[in-house]
Amino acid sequence: MGHLPPTREEHPLPAVIMHAVHMVSLVLLVFTGFYIYSPFFSGFMGYALSIHQVAMWTFVFTTVIRLYWSFFGAGSAPPGRRTRRRDFHWFSPINHEGEGNFRDTLKYYLFLRKTYPSVYKFNPLQKGMYLFWAFVLIPLTLLTGLCLWTPTQSFFESFTYWAGGLVAMRGYHYLLMWVFIVTAGIHLYMVVAEVARELPLMFAWKEGKNAPPKR
Repeated sequence: MGHLPPTREEHPLPAVIMHAVHMVSLVLLVFTGFYIYSPFFSGFMGYALSIHQVAMWTFVFTTVIRLYWSFFGAGSAPPGRRTRRRDFHWFSPINHEGEGNFRDTLKYYLFLRKTYPSVYKFNPLQKGMYLFWAFVLIPLTLLTGLCLWTPTQSFFESFTYWAGGLVAMRGYHYLLMWVFIVTAGIHLYMVVAEVARELPLMFAWKEGKNAPPKR
C-alpha cells in the first residue's frame, strides 16, 4: 500500500497501551530471568523473583486482554486509513487480495528479492510471529515457568518428571527466553527498517504529517 502517513486509527490507544505494557514486562522478565538463572550481583534474588512473577502475570493478562480486544474491541485501520475493522481480520493468516505471499516476503528479507511485496497491514512473517507468540511461545513459557515456581511445582510434578525433571525444565525455560529475545529483536529490526515512521504513533500516539482528515 506504499508508505502512507500513520493515523491513530491504525494503532488505537488501547493497542498502543497494551503494546507498551508488553514491552516493559518483557524487558523486566528478561533482566530478572537472566539474574535468576545466573546472579551477576548479590542481594537481589528476592526482588528478582517477585518482579519476575509480577511481570509474568502482567504479560500473560495483557495478552489475554489483547486477544479479547482483537475479536470484540473497536478494531483498527490499515496504514494511512481511518476506517476500522476488527483486529483479528488483520492477523488472519489468509492473505488479502493483492498481498504478497510468505515466499515473496521471506525472499525479500533474505535479500533475494529487491522489491517489498504488497502488504495490506501486516506481512505474512509478522502475522506468523504474532500468532506464534500468542498460541505457542507464551503458553509454553508460562507452563515451564509454573513448573519451576515453588507454589505450583507439586501440581505440575508429573509433567515435570515426564519432561526430564526440574533441571531440564529450567533449561527449557531458559531456551524459550532466548526465543523471545531473538524474535523480539527481529520484530524491532523489521519496525526500524520498514516502518520507523510509525514509532511516534506507537510511543507518543502522535500521527504522521499529512495524515488524512477525519470525517
